[in-house]
Amino acid sequence: MSPSTVPRSRSEMVMALRKQVRLLTDYARKVFVEGNTDYVGEIASKLRLLVTKFRSNEPLLLRLMDETGIHPELTLNGPPIQLTPAGHRADDEISLEEYLELNAIGIRIPSGRFVMLNKVNFIRALAEQAGGSHEDWDLDEALATLLATPVYIMGLHGSLAELQTSVDAVLSVAKRLLTQLDAQGTEQ
Repeated sequence: MSPSTVPRSRSEMVMALRKQVRLLTDYARKVFVEGNTDYVGEIASKLRLLVTKFRSNEPLLLRLMDETGIHPELTLNGPPIQLTPAGHRADDEISLEEYLELNAIGIRIPSGRFVMLNKVNFIRALAEQAGGSHEDWDLDEALATLLATPVYIMGLHGSLAELQTSVDAVLSVAKRLLTQLDAQGTEQ
């Protein structure tokens, strides 16, 4: 049985989520407050672990939300999301899964074609190519160009600003889930 298929109790998943939230919060501070972009791959790895369904990965946050039936929603007009995506009103509340399907950022691939990545695909691309365990790998040319593009939003490169909105959204949902679990005493 591979590590990703080993059954975990709810209390083990809650403890793991608490740890991942602490680490993601710390890495986000290092990147978005201190400006240390060495931790971008670590952020991407944590986001992949928490919210990206890909290959054998079963995302911890989404799985725990499904198992508990607790699904905190995001309000588009308030923190953590600053801009209202097309097709949504400012006061709409959407699920984390819906949020991850929203457009994130455009990327020009080596063939010259322009491709729009949704948030989950942007996280996946970063995690696969810049994740902590792959720090010695070269980035795909299109992703490297995107990360280096000097378009600034909120004082950050556009790709980092997009990453920050995803981090903020995931942390908001994860922290509210943990708070609700604490209030209900439902770790078992």
